[in-house]
Amino acid sequence: MNMKTPATLLLVFSSIFQISCHGQNASKLTVRVLDENGEPIRAAQVRIEFVEKGSRKQAMLNGESDSKGEFTGEGYSSAKLGADVRKDGYYISGSGFAFNDATNGQWQPWNPTTVTVLRRIGKRVPLYTKKVQADVPALDQPCGYDLEVGDWVAPYGKGFKSDFIFKIHRDFKDQFNFKIEAEIAFKEQDDGLLPVTSPPEAHNSVFRWERYAPEIGYDSLPRNLYFINHDPRSGQKQEKNFDFGKRDAGYFFRVRTVKQDGQIVSARYGKIAGDIGIDPRDSKTCMVMFTYYFNPTPNDRNLEWDMKKNLFGGLTDMQTPREP
Repeated sequence: MNMKTPATLLLVFSSIFQISCHGQNASKLTVRVLDENGEPIRAAQVRIEFVEKGSRKQAMLNGESDSKGEFTGEGYSSAKLGADVRKDGYYISGSGFAFNDATNGQWQPWNPTTVTVLRRIGKRVPLYTKKVQADVPALDQPCGYDLEVGDWVAPYGKGFKSDFIFKIHRDFKDQFNFKIEAEIAFKEQDDGLLPVTSPPEAHNSVFRWERYAPEIGYDSLPRNLYFINHDPRSGQKQEKNFDFGKRDAGYFFRVRTVKQDGQIVSARYGKIAGDIGIDPRDSKTCMVMFTYYFNPTPNDRNLEWDMKKNLFGGLTDMQTPREP
């Protein structure tokens, strides 16, 4: 099996793969591999990353989990170890451990056990997926964004349906003195966002979200995205950008909702990985930033993306999501 680390994995596990160069001691680590039901997974490919003694070079120790789902590795390292785990039919996951202290040349605790969960690959589907970094075309008025076209609604772009409606007020004197207010709203009464966090078993997985969007719980009220007020004259500084940049925070959304006799008969579902960011500093308006996944089939809530089937064509690397 090819154990080379893909670019996606390097991004996903960069936080646990950081190795300090300050002091190296013998270390021993057991990685326990479980499925989402808590059952051990046998014959998973486990790789533990060490730092060689007396060198800054990284050493990789590869092996397979046993009948208990465990693999144990030993080597010389700094205080932090990282591991990645993979098996056919599952999404790649990772693990890591930070030692507290060293005694007689050995990191303590000696041979701790760290648990990683492998999430089974389910029914993957084609989706519209895109990383958006786009200047909002106008200030102080609603600007619609078409998720299926991937562009602003006319007259600002090629879009037709206002799935997301951004409205931004910008009072910008310079980078030290400005005030920004932004909100996102929806066209239909039953459209909306549902803030979520990724489930605990998915925190170290390449696939971080629930597989299906919920049926209920969406809030159609306009949602404040950003409030910032810098005023050097008064010394006041207030900022609010929600959870933008937090890896485990995001949204499900429902748009293009149609009701008959009080019942939803048609709707389109999607998810946003991370929050929706607003950057006022490098634009005459503001730049809006978000990564979304959008199912093309009405009433299909499946959002487990087949990464080989992005329904958008011709995206740049900067516009292409790297996780399912």
